[in-house]
Amino acid sequence: MDTLILVGSMVTLWSEIPMDILRSVFERLSFVDLHRAKIVCSHWYSCSKQSFLRKTRSPLVILFSDDGDCTLYNPEEARVYKSKRDLSRYRFLANSGNWFLVLDPRSNLYIIDLFSEKKIDLPPLDSFKGYKYNLKKVGARKFKELVSEYPTSFHHHAKDLRGLLWVDEKKEEYVVVWYFRNKYTMDSLAFCKNGEDHYREMPTHYGLHDISDMVLQRGDHIYLSTSCKYLQKLDLSRQEGIRTKNDDIISRYHLPCRPTNYKLVYDAKCWCSYNIAVTSSGEVLFVLSIFSQSTRRRIFFLYKEDPNPSPSEVIYKNLVEVDSLGDEALLLDLGITVPADSDLGIEPNSIYFTRHDRVANQKRSSPDICVFNIVTKTLKRFPGLSSLKDARWFLPS
Repeated sequence: MDTLILVGSMVTLWSEIPMDILRSVFERLSFVDLHRAKIVCSHWYSCSKQSFLRKTRSPLVILFSDDGDCTLYNPEEARVYKSKRDLSRYRFLANSGNWFLVLDPRSNLYIIDLFSEKKIDLPPLDSFKGYKYNLKKVGARKFKELVSEYPTSFHHHAKDLRGLLWVDEKKEEYVVVWYFRNKYTMDSLAFCKNGEDHYREMPTHYGLHDISDMVLQRGDHIYLSTSCKYLQKLDLSRQEGIRTKNDDIISRYHLPCRPTNYKLVYDAKCWCSYNIAVTSSGEVLFVLSIFSQSTRRRIFFLYKEDPNPSPSEVIYKNLVEVDSLGDEALLLDLGITVPADSDLGIEPNSIYFTRHDRVANQKRSSPDICVFNIVTKTLKRFPGLSSLKDARWFLPS
């Protein structure tokens, strides 16, 4: 039931507040409060689209504490927002804009809008239809992988599930990708698109099952790298059961050594990690992060495939260092670059980072919420964000 309110000397309904009054209110709201106001009714939503709103689209951070609480941090406002939804029972796997891919305690997958009550139910995990494998649910959190070619099976646990998400709100389209990360990992990825009632198989190349990082670009392609130094691009636009010529290895590459041209104290507790990212133009970047546990110093280096390789680079491709992203910024949690805009709080030539191993999930990794400037080699951390189980940068739509 709509609520009666007093506007001036008139009694009216929430949904009938004059447009000019709503605009004056909306222009004073914070980003998160504005999103909450937009979902009150269709009239408020329409008004929000027509209002001249304060320019702010800074990347936000969703924070997961050890006690299960979920909060939202806006660096531009230096403010933490408490979620009005109970999200403690969900495990967050991936995000795209305001939309997050989550897993509930009974291993059901959903896509939820962080700023509203919208939720999209996804097919059950055991609806996976593969050429070599099938899944059978054997408990709330356990699955049996049945291998068709061999009289054997493997068991998976929901805690080992990894995922990727892409959402286009305007077109109302989405792509969901997942696979189990453990020593019995399938060398296939499962994915589905909007309107589908099951997950399809996307086989990876033989020998690429030891995935170290994955990136989903615009819902069309998956880029994956492995600990065996392979890089592969998978085409998600193909018809079910049909491979395309794009399903091939891009290269086998030389990982760069620790740079010697930068003064960083190396010790026994200093270690390197590698990620991949894809620019808006489709160029693949290799991201080297070096972190010293004793000094808490962290530095990043970017590399790309040598555009002028020598004839000897037949098996392994050499990488060259990238010293600038131009007018873009890298959201490493998503593995993609976005247009930078200082007015909107997106710093150019910067890397937004929380953790490097969402796929591998090594135990030594813990959230390190920071922004690294590639040109100045300076790091900005955000104080006061402690006791975190996990965190993710995301760019709200």
